[in-house]
Amino acid sequence: MTGIILKDYARMVLFSYTTKHLLKKDKIRFYYALKGRDGKSGIIKLYHASHLSRAVLLVRDKASRDVEDFLKYWKCRYIGRDVFVKR
Repeated sequence: MTGIILKDYARMVLFSYTTKHLLKKDKIRFYYALKGRDGKSGIIKLYHASHLSRAVLLVRDKASRDVEDFLKYWKCRYIGRDVFVKR
């Protein structure tokens, strides 16, 4: 795609992950850490991430390492892909 002006796009990371390995009680703890007990705090709010679907997060490039560490802490299998999103 030649001629695209990248200054109109923000670099982000799209994480898709699985929680199948977690016990039910640990899945609840995972989602509390992800979204907060009130559904408004947690990792998503802290790093201004977007929860696109049940197991997909869109994260700013500068926060991607922290979100990756969070997923590693919970031993989630995940795939992180660099994407460019129009501002």
